[in-house]
Amino acid sequence: MIRAFAGLLVAAAVFGWSQLAVPQNRLILVFIVDGLRPDVINTTDSPAISRLRSEGAEYVNSHSLFPTVTRLNATALVTGAYPVLNGIVGNTMFVPGVNSRAAFDNGDYRQILKLEDSEGRAVTTETLGEILQRNNRKLVTLSSGTTGVGFLLNSTARHGSGVAIHGLFDRGVTAAYPKDVSDAVLGRFGPPPAGNDELVLMKWTDNVLRSYVLPEIRPDVVIDWIGPLDAAQHATAPGSPEAKSALREIDESISKTLARIEELGLKDRTDIILASDHGFAQNTVGVNATEALIKAGLKKASDSTDIVLASQGQSLLFYVADHSPVEIRKLVQYLQQQPWIDVIFSSNVSGTFSLDLVHEGHPVRGPDVIASLAWTSQPDTFGVPGTHTTNGSRSGPLQTGGGHGGLNPWVVHNTFIAWGADFRKRGRIEAPVSLADVQPTILKILGIGRGAADKNHGRVLEELLQTRSLANAAHRSIKTSAGSYEASLDISTFQGHDYVDGGSRKR
Repeated sequence: MIRAFAGLLVAAAVFGWSQLAVPQNRLILVFIVDGLRPDVINTTDSPAISRLRSEGAEYVNSHSLFPTVTRLNATALVTGAYPVLNGIVGNTMFVPGVNSRAAFDNGDYRQILKLEDSEGRAVTTETLGEILQRNNRKLVTLSSGTTGVGFLLNSTARHGSGVAIHGLFDRGVTAAYPKDVSDAVLGRFGPPPAGNDELVLMKWTDNVLRSYVLPEIRPDVVIDWIGPLDAAQHATAPGSPEAKSALREIDESISKTLARIEELGLKDRTDIILASDHGFAQNTVGVNATEALIKAGLKKASDSTDIVLASQGQSLLFYVADHSPVEIRKLVQYLQQQPWIDVIFSSNVSGTFSLDLVHEGHPVRGPDVIASLAWTSQPDTFGVPGTHTTNGSRSGPLQTGGGHGGLNPWVVHNTFIAWGADFRKRGRIEAPVSLADVQPTILKILGIGRGAADKNHGRVLEELLQTRSLANAAHRSIKTSAGSYEASLDISTFQGHDYVDGGSRKR
C-alpha cells in the first residue's frame, strides 16, 4: 500500500494539480493522529505521512490550544471556536448538572449525554456538522479514540446533522449516529473485536471508512480521529518501541485510505489535512494536588465542593465554591508558593495571567483558576526531549508513562500538514496555526459563509489557500509576578490572533 500511495503522489506531481480545472465538489479529509509530535515523523516509521509533508505544506509553528488535551482541541476543530464559546474547557470539567460533587471525564460519551440532558447542548456553539447540513453538505466523523472524542466530533449527529461513527458507543448496539447508519455498519462489519486494543479498533474503523463511508455515503468532509499512538505514549513515552510500532500501523492505515481515494477516482478533488491535537512528553514527577490542598487547609476532603479540581494531567482547573474572590485569592497565593506549579491564570488576582489569554472564561463551565505544572526540555527515557510533572494519585518520581495538558512547548507544538488541490505545494509555512483554524478554512473551500471572525474564533488559512502572500508572525513574551513568584508566556500573533507558544515560571 505504501507503493500505491507513492504512485498517488507521483501522479499529483506529474499532472500538476494546481493547474487542473478541479471540480467544485470537494472531498476534504482530515486525519487527526492523536498525540503525534512533528519531530517523530520519519521515512522509516511513517513514510506515508512523510510524503504528505514533503509534497504538501507544513506549518512549522503549529499549536495545541491550552489546556493541551484531546477533547478541548477536538471541539475547537469542529466549531472553529475556542472553549469560551464552545463550552468544552478540558478533558475533565465541573458541571453540577452532570455531577454535583466532582469533575467528570468527557472521554466517556455517556457523560456528554448527561451534559446535553442537563444543559440542552453539549457544545454551546454551532458545529461543522450543523453548518454543513444546513448547506446541503455532509460531515462524517470516525474515531478510534475515546467514545467522548467520537461524540464531540459531531455532537449533533444523533439529531440529524451528518454522521458520527464509533464502534464502541454501545458495542453491538450503537456503532454510529444516526440509527440507520449504525444499523448499516453493524450489519456489514459487526462490532469491533472484543477487548480494548486501540490498534484493533483503528483497523475496524478505517475499514468502515474505506469500504462504506467513502464509496457509499460520499461525504463532503471526513474527519478520521486515530487513537493508537496516544494510547501507546501514555503507557510508555514518545520514542518508545511501542510508540514507534503504533506509528507504523497508523501510517500503513493512512496509506491504504489514500490508495482507496485513488481507486475511487477522487484524487483530483481531494484536500487532505493531517494534524494532531497536541504533542507529548514523559511524566517524570507526580503530584497529588487534591491531597496537597487538603493538607494546606484549602479543601476539606477529597469529595468536598469548596474547591473542585478537574485534572488535565499537566494542568489543573480549579472551581471555587460561589466563585468567592477571597477563596480564589487564597488558592492562588498558595499555588504561587508550590514548586510544582508553573503558570497561573485567573480573572484578576495579582501574579496571574487573564483567563481571556487562553479563552477559558466560559460563562457557565469555565474554571476560576487554571495552573500548569512544571516541565523541562530534558530528554526522556528514549532520548526524545521533554519531561514534566503530572497530577495523579501519588507524589514523587515516576518511571514510566507520558502525557500532555500543560504549557511545555514539546506538548504545545503539534503536527499540521496540508496536501491537496487547494493548498500550497512543497512549502514550510511559518505562520502560527491551531485546530481552531480548520473549520473556517473548510467552509472557505466549500464556498460557505462563516459567522463571526474575532479573537474567540479561528481564522481562515488564507496563506495555505494561496490567496495571500506569506507573512511573518510577531512574537512576544509577557510576564507577571507577585512577591518572589514570576511567570512568563510566549505568544505568536498573526492577523490579530494570538497563539500561546509555551509558558514557564522563573526558578
